[in-house]
Amino acid sequence: MENLRPRGLFEYFEILWRKKLLIFLVAASVLIATSLIIRRIPNIYESHASIVISNPGNGGDERLSSSPSLAALTQQMTSQGNLMAIVRRYDLYRQTPGQIPDPNVAVERLRSSVKIDIKMRNYYPDAPESVTISYRYTDPAIAQRVVADLVSTFEQTNVALRRQAATEIDRFHSKIAEVEEQLQELAPQRDMALLRTEGGGRLGASPSEVRAQRLASANLIDSLSDKEFMLVRQIEEQKRQITEQEKLVSTAVPASGIASNSAYGVLLTRRAEVEGQIKDLATSVTEKNPKLVQARTQLAAVNREIARLEAASGTGLGAAINSASPEARELRAMQRDLQRLETELEVTRRDLSRRKQSLNELPKEAPNAVPAETVPFGRLNEAKTEYDRLMGRYNLLMGKQDSLQILSGDDGQKIAMFQLIDAPIAQRAPVGPNRLLLKLLALGIALALGLLVAIAREIPRLFLIHNDRDIEYYLGAPVLALIPETLTPFERSRRRRLRVLRWLGFGLLLGAMIPAFVTALDRAQIFQMLANR
Repeated sequence: MENLRPRGLFEYFEILWRKKLLIFLVAASVLIATSLIIRRIPNIYESHASIVISNPGNGGDERLSSSPSLAALTQQMTSQGNLMAIVRRYDLYRQTPGQIPDPNVAVERLRSSVKIDIKMRNYYPDAPESVTISYRYTDPAIAQRVVADLVSTFEQTNVALRRQAATEIDRFHSKIAEVEEQLQELAPQRDMALLRTEGGGRLGASPSEVRAQRLASANLIDSLSDKEFMLVRQIEEQKRQITEQEKLVSTAVPASGIASNSAYGVLLTRRAEVEGQIKDLATSVTEKNPKLVQARTQLAAVNREIARLEAASGTGLGAAINSASPEARELRAMQRDLQRLETELEVTRRDLSRRKQSLNELPKEAPNAVPAETVPFGRLNEAKTEYDRLMGRYNLLMGKQDSLQILSGDDGQKIAMFQLIDAPIAQRAPVGPNRLLLKLLALGIALALGLLVAIAREIPRLFLIHNDRDIEYYLGAPVLALIPETLTPFERSRRRRLRVLRWLGFGLLLGAMIPAFVTALDRAQIFQMLANR
């Protein structure tokens, strides 16, 4: 036939219904093959580790000038050499037997399986705050070891930074000693310049000038004495506050497994928010207000969950103190302030001693006596400028030295630039694959192939005459009567046997095609790629 008779949607459904057995057989064979593929897909286990990036410098801005950046560390962690060593150590991603092994393929698969999530600060200055490293593999123990090997890059960096900081501290000690020696040499000339400036620009010209110089020196000494007294009182008060803070830290949350539990920190934050909400509501509503009742219910639930986590972690009074708690951080800040105050007190005492010495060296001779040594006023000003410059450098060197001591751990705090918060563990529950989703996808593929085979089978028959509607369309004449086909009992029996044998042979053919379907799907890696997503 040249053209196709137009048919309605219902007629096409009738055609497909007549081919239901063919659709079923094709779909069943494909579904069996896909089920075998899905069953052979191993479970996927994930292990992850969380690292907090801290800056132990003064004010959070001082670092070693040569400390590596996070980008450099991640590139080193995922470098070809490092990943190749991990692949060979754990024999990852074994390739198909009979093929020439290519280690680069396994390295690329490992690199694509390692996920690095970097979290940035939400405040100025913008910098990395934490990094999460995760890896998925069919063996949970190997997944844990791979993540541990990747995290060891940051631990090795901490060790290298401590070693470098210890080396830098020795160099800074020599520089500070050199600057202190220069300051001691320039101190008398600087004091003389200050006295001349305050006394009128000349020294030893008349008794009135000498008295003015002595009065200025006495005023400076009194001011320094008052500053010394104030610093002593501040140091005593700071020590008292440190003692009280140490008591708070000793009763703080112990550094057990609960300290590294992110859920525990979230619960503590939530409890603080609910308590603040209750305080705000209590000032404006009654106790029976629904919002206040709901807030108290939430607070009780949060307290129960916190108590459950603390009980599960087995924390006790004899456990070690959590060095990452807010109380411990406040204690470390107070100790740094105490060191600063003690340094300032030492500088003040040195300055006071020099000024007292300068006061004692003022001339006591007669007014007409000639000084033994006269120093030009310009030279004294140069000495004062050089002294101020050296003092600024001295303070800068002391600040960097304190930063290096914190980084090297000499102060006993053991603060690292990269702190491992969540250590990698071997998860017992698999994260994939989603077998239900894969089975639904396999069912869709099987039905689609069954429909495709049925449509391919019926398309040539659409151009042939099969019923009275085809006759009316192609001949243009109405059908008056239908003569049914008449068969003998032998012919009917023979036709039934041939139909059964035909379908049986077709079913056997599809059953034999199941291994072919399995091989084709296995090479296509469709379900394996979907399982790894």
